Amino acid sequence: MKKHYFSAYSGLPREVYFLFAARLVNCLGYFVTPLLTLILTQKLGLGKAETGTAVALLILTQAPCVILGGRLADTIGRKKTFLIGSLAGAAVYLVCGLGISGRAMIFCIIAAADFVAVSAPAADALLADLTKPEDRQAAFSLLYLGINIGMAVSPLIGGLLFRNHLPLLFILDAVSSFASAAITARYVPEVFSRKKKTNGEISSVSLYGVLKRAPVLVFFVLLLFLYDFCYTQWDFMLPAQFGDMFADDGARRYSILCSVNAVTVIVMTPLITNLTRRLHPLKAVALAGIFYIAAYAGFCGGGNYYFYILFGVLFTLGEICTAIQVGTFLSNRTPADCLGRVNAFSTFMRGAAKSLGPLLMGQLLAVWDYSDGWRTAACITIAAAAGFFLLDRWDTETER
Repeated sequence: MKKHYFSAYSGLPREVYFLFAARLVNCLGYFVTPLLTLILTQKLGLGKAETGTAVALLILTQAPCVILGGRLADTIGRKKTFLIGSLAGAAVYLVCGLGISGRAMIFCIIAAADFVAVSAPAADALLADLTKPEDRQAAFSLLYLGINIGMAVSPLIGGLLFRNHLPLLFILDAVSSFASAAITARYVPEVFSRKKKTNGEISSVSLYGVLKRAPVLVFFVLLLFLYDFCYTQWDFMLPAQFGDMFADDGARRYSILCSVNAVTVIVMTPLITNLTRRLHPLKAVALAGIFYIAAYAGFCGGGNYYFYILFGVLFTLGEICTAIQVGTFLSNRTPADCLGRVNAFSTFMRGAAKSLGPLLMGQLLAVWDYSDGWRTAACITIAAAAGFFLLDRWDTETER
């Protein structure tokens, strides 16, 4: 039974397992981002609207960095780009922990996020270079699993340190990033550059040419935009809601919910990976919307904490169905020498959604209550899920 449960992850290239280890180490120290809303409100004294603006600014400034990262990944290489962004972001977090305080910390957090954004398009492209199309769903699933094994632990530690040891959160986050970069530098090769120099397999199609030839990629990313606009409320609206409902205990309760999210991923990702191996990625992402809708409807409810945990699990099932398919779909539909830029396009659009989510919801919550916000998220997700079902049908008919 155990062998069958993890069978999707057997036989992958050796380097994929090292990437899994690097991602796991990095996420064991993933402290700052999950608690960002609470850091801004409870430690730096920002109001809801100001916090929404700050989070939006953080994400908006990542846009040119993501574009730069995609271009660098397709020119100087995936590994170099990933290491440059990761190490620079970790260095800024280290500075935050060692001496930056007050509102100046906001600009350091934004700078760190921008450096990490440079590395983002290269990360998925590096994994795609190391795998064959038939292995990519399992490979992306394994790395996603590594992220969440780390995040099953890190929010609990973060919640304990948040109240009295905020600088230590930044220092430990930086240390984990340095360790992760060291594993990648030592054990993961730069496959893309070697291929480009030796056998000429890389095409010269531009990003515009790829998107023009495969409009399904454009529609796919646009529908993900709607998903992510709502998804980001997990990190923005939900912790703010917990802060209002549970006061000083809000950070601890939200951290527990994040750990439940991560544990659900650990338990369910191998199972869902096996169940969806023969399912078209578009259909799997469409089915994810059903779980999201149920979760958002549940978050409209009352103050019973255990119901929030239940609906958090449903939210996580939708997250799993989406996460293990996005990188697979983009990698299988994109020429290798454009993959960094296509990933940058996807990351840019998804980042824009995650920027607009806190920005607009932060303004709306000044006059709305939380149930209005969650109902809006549910309605938007219904439209997006329907769009994915239609896109799957159109894409299947086009390929015939």
